[in-house]
Amino acid sequence: MDKDQKKIMLILTEACNLDCVYCYEHFKSDKKMSFETAKIILDDFYRTSKPGDTVLIEVFGGEPFTNFDLIKQIDDYVMKVYNDRNTFFETTTNGTLVHGEIQEWLKQRKDRYMVSLSLDGTEAMQNKNRPLLSGGDSYNSIDIDFFVNTWTNCQAKLTMSEYTLPSLAEGIINLYRLGFYADATLSTGIDWNYSKNEDIFVRELGKLIDFYTYNPDIKLCTMLDFDLRLVFSNLNKKLRFCGAGEMTKCYDINGNEYPCQGFAPVAIGKDADSFMNYDVTKFNITDENPCFKCKFFFLCANCYSANLVTTGCCHLVDINLCYSYRLCILASAKIQFRRIKNKGAELTEDDKLILKAISVIQEEIANSKSRLSGVIGHVCDQQKRCK
Repeated sequence: MDKDQKKIMLILTEACNLDCVYCYEHFKSDKKMSFETAKIILDDFYRTSKPGDTVLIEVFGGEPFTNFDLIKQIDDYVMKVYNDRNTFFETTTNGTLVHGEIQEWLKQRKDRYMVSLSLDGTEAMQNKNRPLLSGGDSYNSIDIDFFVNTWTNCQAKLTMSEYTLPSLAEGIINLYRLGFYADATLSTGIDWNYSKNEDIFVRELGKLIDFYTYNPDIKLCTMLDFDLRLVFSNLNKKLRFCGAGEMTKCYDINGNEYPCQGFAPVAIGKDADSFMNYDVTKFNITDENPCFKCKFFFLCANCYSANLVTTGCCHLVDINLCYSYRLCILASAKIQFRRIKNKGAELTEDDKLILKAISVIQEEIANSKSRLSGVIGHVCDQQKRCK
């Protein structure tokens, strides 16, 4: 996302027709946002823009298409009242409701709607992680061809759980075979048992290292797609894990503002009251934070809301996730080393810098595992700032 681009996220509904094993939204309900509430939010949002600006609206849930009527109302209103802005929409759907009228509606608007599909790899993986709320399999309720054929390089979002970890490589590779770009991530907000899962994770990453090595034209999945040169970046005075509350704001079904969806009531229940209209400068990292001196700060997928759920503090990453992120970074380094080596051409300056970064990464990971627990395990002084 461009730093000058304006974006908001609207939680249109707290309802979902799936019962995903790793879902971080523990307080789902049948409640939905009204058009009157959406209109107030949109009018206030567009006041911060001017004609010609590019703005982005993310419609979220629950499953957003359980409130398809509101999606249509929002689209009609924005295109009528604010047609002098360049408005784009994005959403992620489980796909099970995207048939018939919804498909035709999206086809007509595909140039301004960026739609991603949550799909956990193979049919078996999907049905293990993402069963229907009513019971039964969800995979065959999705028109996969519609998503692949409607959007070029459509993203399929695979979320890895402990249950599907043994099939991780197979699942990611299958998404490419289906015609998607694989947006693969580790599930957050759950208790990862690193000592139990490490050997399996390393094995699956090894399979992916080979896959990407022998398929050099395939873009790395998000879990492995790192600009390794960032290990040389300097920490500045204002440091953050992400743009929550600054680059984007999230509004729940009642129109209340939160830094992101992970702090909304559908995710953390009554604890969300503490993060309504939150002073997001509290997210800024200080040198007391255990992540402050980490060489992988700009590569890490650290998440404020996931940290809050797993450690009780927005600023403290779960030690198991920290280990896992480092394994992903190391796997990416191995892939990029092999790809550079196999090019058989004179090294570019970028190639040389990446190789230098790989050397730093290998050394850091080799020396760091034994001391990570002590570094991250202590409660930093910033914990009180999370309240």
